[in-house]
Amino acid sequence: MTQQPTDRAEQFKAEIADMKLKTGRARVETWLQLLGVVLMVVGIAIAFGAYSASLNVTATPGTNVDLLDSNSYTPLAIAGLAISVTGGFVFLRYSLAKFLRFWLLRQVYEQRAAIDEAAGRNSAGEIQRGEVRPGAVQPAEAQRGVDAVGTS
Repeated sequence: MTQQPTDRAEQFKAEIADMKLKTGRARVETWLQLLGVVLMVVGIAIAFGAYSASLNVTATPGTNVDLLDSNSYTPLAIAGLAISVTGGFVFLRYSLAKFLRFWLLRQVYEQRAAIDEAAGRNSAGEIQRGEVRPGAVQPAEAQRGVDAVGTS
C-alpha cells in the first residue's frame, strides 16, 4: 500500500515534466515576492520617519511658518503608507500565485486519479478486466444473460 502513493507521486512529477511548463518564472516571482516585503518595510520606515520629523518641528512664537513646516511632512507620510500598501499587494499576489498554482495542479491530478479509480483503471491508466464493482454498469451481453435466466 505504501508503494502506491510513491508511484503516484513519481507519476505526478513525470507528468508535470511532460507538460513542459514554463518554470523560469519561479525565480522572477520569488524576487517580486521579496520586493513586496522590502516595499512594505521601506514604506513603513518612510511614514514613521516623516511622522517623527513632524514632531520635531519647534514652534517659534509669532510665526505660522513652523506649522506649515510640520504639515509639509504629511504628503511624505501618506506616500510611505501608499508604498507599504503597494508592497503588501505585490507580496500577496505572488505568494498566493505560487500556492494556487500548485493547488490547481494537485486538484487536477487528484481528480484524474478519482476518475481512473471510478473507471476501474490501475495507476498506469490500463483498464482492469474481469473485475465487477458494486454499482458498475454491466456489459450488454451480461445483462441479456441475466434477463434470459430470470425469464426462463
